[in-house]
Amino acid sequence: MGNGIPIINEPVEGRIVTVIADDLEIRGAIRFKTSVMLKGIFEGEIFSEGLLVVGPTAKVTATINTETLISHGVIMGDVIAERQVVLRNTSTHTGDIKTPFIMIESGAVFNGTCVMERGDSNFTAGTAIVEQPELPEEFPPFEERQEPLPEVRPEQKKRQPREKVRPEEHASAPETAAINEAKEEEPKPGELL
Repeated sequence: MGNGIPIINEPVEGRIVTVIADDLEIRGAIRFKTSVMLKGIFEGEIFSEGLLVVGPTAKVTATINTETLISHGVIMGDVIAERQVVLRNTSTHTGDIKTPFIMIESGAVFNGTCVMERGDSNFTAGTAIVEQPELPEEFPPFEERQEPLPEVRPEQKKRQPREKVRPEEHASAPETAAINEAKEEEPKPGELL
């Protein structure tokens, strides 16, 4: 994809640096530079230079300033994400979002406003979770392909459907004349013979 939209390959829980368990309740402010998964209840402020994953059991009431946010749970509060916000189908978000890229899956609930400002600088993928797929070398750019178009032979062309013909139109000319004469000789209703 050459459109510059980051693709988030969600890391498995084992690859996330810090996991805050679902039986924890935390109030206050947290700061981190790598990746954190919240599974419990959090109230306060979150400042991050990395990835924040809100798990399906999490309930977060906070203002969030992060690089990338992936939400499966409930968030109440405003979010500023420098890279991207992903609201998965189990997520509920109440608050405003400011991010250059957002993905909202079918089933997610989003109540708020979203501002997507990308600025003048081009987006570059710089972290391990954001990947830009590249075409293999065996696929040259479109302009370089010199494959000829396949030849279409007359027998390969689609045949046009025939018009339906009424049975009386199949009769030969003498038979048609005889049928027409017989119709003329028949008396019409209300006509005297």
